[in-house]
Amino acid sequence: MVAAICYAWLLENREKEQGGSGVVAPVVSMKRGRMLKQKQAAWLFFHLGIDASALLFSDEVDLEGLMLARQLSILVIGQDVLKTNSEVGSLCTVLTDNYCEEAYDLLETPNLKKLLLAGILLDTQNLNSAAKFFTNKDAEAVQLLLVGSAPSQRHELFEQLMQDHRESTFLEALRQNYGKPFNEDNYGSGESREQRTSTTKSASISPQEVNIPTTAKQKPTPAPAPAPAPTLAPVKAQEIASRGKNKFFLAKWFGFGSK
Repeated sequence: MVAAICYAWLLENREKEQGGSGVVAPVVSMKRGRMLKQKQAAWLFFHLGIDASALLFSDEVDLEGLMLARQLSILVIGQDVLKTNSEVGSLCTVLTDNYCEEAYDLLETPNLKKLLLAGILLDTQNLNSAAKFFTNKDAEAVQLLLVGSAPSQRHELFEQLMQDHRESTFLEALRQNYGKPFNEDNYGSGESREQRTSTTKSASISPQEVNIPTTAKQKPTPAPAPAPAPTLAPVKAQEIASRGKNKFFLAKWFGFGSK
């Protein structure tokens, strides 16, 4: 998810520099409401001030209609572009490595650097040797993204991402941007963590699941077959046909101004 957003932003800036007339936008291939289960990513966007209402989700864009009308082309992150080829543990590492020379000035954008750094840290469990997979390239990308920052920022950011954030401002942002949480009645009720585990085992997602919507784990009832992992694709189009979106929302988001 983070890699798709960053790639789309970098590609959009390259298009502008080359005088292109196309529009580049990241599309998250899941419904907006499922972001409630991607709490780490949701908090990251909130923390960096990214306007989540300007993000596009699969239930908000008529991709099929645009493709039939030949008004767009789709690049799937991890398949068409930014392939890891089992050489790195994070797609954000591939993106950082690809742009570290030809577009280093773009990587100097503070919010972009934090997004990429967060993506790598989550995918590799903060470069933990016990993680599923990470290489020296991931570590080198982290060092590059930390240039000019305090040495402790890496660990501080990872600890923040792993916390169960229940601040009232963040929870309100969740409701406004993604809908009412299924256990909203328990928010702010003063329940202990032990009481809440009867409803949900954890409000956060594991580092490897940043790009994969998860369902609440139950026991002992067998869970249904998991849904396929969502893919995220920057969409290049002359016109984005969306439902309920202001036609000028892209300029608002790509400004990174407000995650």
